[in-house]
Amino acid sequence: MSDINEAMIFSAGFGKRMHPLSTKVPKPLLKVNGKPIISYIIEDLINLNFKNIVINTHHLSERFHDELKPYSRTIKIVFEEEILDTGGGFLNAIKRNYFSNLKSPKVLINGDVLWKKTVNSPIKNILRNWNEETMDLLLCLIKKRYFFGYKGEGDFNLEEPQKVISRLKLEQHKDFVFSGLQIVKPKLLQKKNKKKFSMREIFFSNIKKKIYGINDKNEWYHISEPDDLKNVNDNIKI
Repeated sequence: MSDINEAMIFSAGFGKRMHPLSTKVPKPLLKVNGKPIISYIIEDLINLNFKNIVINTHHLSERFHDELKPYSRTIKIVFEEEILDTGGGFLNAIKRNYFSNLKSPKVLINGDVLWKKTVNSPIKNILRNWNEETMDLLLCLIKKRYFFGYKGEGDFNLEEPQKVISRLKLEQHKDFVFSGLQIVKPKLLQKKNKKKFSMREIFFSNIKKKIYGINDKNEWYHISEPDDLKNVNDNIKI
């Protein structure tokens, strides 16, 4: 498996679709089976020997310090005075030297994603399938119809959907959803001179280059609104 051991968890949003729950608790700290969503992600990373986990925050930032004390040896909580979006948040962490080795790729993951692993966790799967020579960016994708609670239009297709790893393909009908988990080489952002931007800008500007998707087979849960959270808590044991 790869020697990647630094990650960033995006946790700075307001979680507006999760109102009123997210007015008092940041969305990544909402609980599933009695534990904050982000804790499942952090513990998976720690179990995979990650040494540095950067968490960007903005809305109710102090709640992260309180809730995540058990992981204080491994995590760094960054406060953003303004929300910079995913790409801007990652670039801000790079510029502020929150990572120890910028030559090594980083795992990036949204702080409100949740899965139930079948054999290996999605993070372990994406690390095992990372190829340093051929890839600059690897996105973890989920087949749209298998994504519990998802109601959107999807994000991508794969050129070879029968394979575990494939080049991405953009078509009107999209079978796969981007999970919020990716591996990326920091060099893709270091020349960016915008302050606020989404990682999606990086995806689409590199779509013809060394960007790939992995078809993950774990059980993923889309938690966007209060009803989604209730459904997961009522029906799923993580």
